[in-house]
Amino acid sequence: MPSLRPVDDQPIWLRTRSGPMLSVPYPIELNDMGVAINRRESAEVFADMIVGQFDEMIRQCESNPLVMNVSVHPFIFGQPFRVNRLRKALVHCRQHAQAARVWWTSPGAISEHCHALPPGTLPGSP
Repeated sequence: MPSLRPVDDQPIWLRTRSGPMLSVPYPIELNDMGVAINRRESAEVFADMIVGQFDEMIRQCESNPLVMNVSVHPFIFGQPFRVNRLRKALVHCRQHAQAARVWWTSPGAISEHCHALPPGTLPGSP
């Protein structure tokens, strides 16, 4: 029986009728649309969420590489009254990134990397 585990922080292969498909994490919680618009939280709350997520995932990724996605829309967090908080959160992450071997990248680059891994490396590998 396959193990049941959350898949919101690690790429996995999905089996479809058309063949394997790579799922790159896209968590809803660190999306400025949901936080600032739907839940009407402040820029400070969103920035704190980014820092908290980053710090915890650094601790958790010692055993497995993880993906932390932050979705930011220019028309929301590009606003002058919000962007400063976002900048401070990202500075915090950058300051701690080098010691933790963090790779700042895009979903496309993650996909390319995963496609190049040997079979069996990622859950659901073809």
